[in-house]
Amino acid sequence: MLLLGRDLSPFVRRTATTLNLLGIFYERKIVAAAEDGELIRRFNPLGRIPALVLDNDEVVIDSAAIIDFALELAENSEQILPARGDLRRKVLRLSAMATGAMEKGVTGAYERTQRPPQFLYEPYRQKVLDQALAGLAEISSATPKSGYIGGALPNLADINAVVAYDFINIVAPDAVGVASLGALENLSERANALEAFASTRWQP
Repeated sequence: MLLLGRDLSPFVRRTATTLNLLGIFYERKIVAAAEDGELIRRFNPLGRIPALVLDNDEVVIDSAAIIDFALELAENSEQILPARGDLRRKVLRLSAMATGAMEKGVTGAYERTQRPPQFLYEPYRQKVLDQALAGLAEISSATPKSGYIGGALPNLADINAVVAYDFINIVAPDAVGVASLGALENLSERANALEAFASTRWQP
């Protein structure tokens, strides 16, 4: 299988990290939506990443769909996402909070990187970053002081929480620096010590 995208995208990184933790082998093609749109559209007409090209040339698009596909394949899928019950709902809720923070972070970053400077509307950028930080604060309040949200091993909530936190730290480090996210910061440090996370951490 071939995963298209680069780890600066939190949606690519959360996909790659999940595949790693599930023990699913894949190859990488490093592409960016802003620079490689024509190539990406061969696999996804929307020009969005990630995309996963299967061995039979079928293409699975969108990080949620790729993760769902990977969970079907893996024998240890219930560690990543419990099949039912309170813990499943908790994992899905925190994951939704984290992916929402990722989306707001991308929007805020685009205000700076894609919009002409004379048209930058800083109040809107600040609004979406505030939304992202509110989501991260909610996750941080649910994060244990040791171990992971998933217990002894990370689950999907841990993956999404760490990827969201790390991404917002890249695009708005000053905002993260004044937020009360100590538990989430510590979770990021623990998780990034694992190869599954470290190998997908963005390196400029």
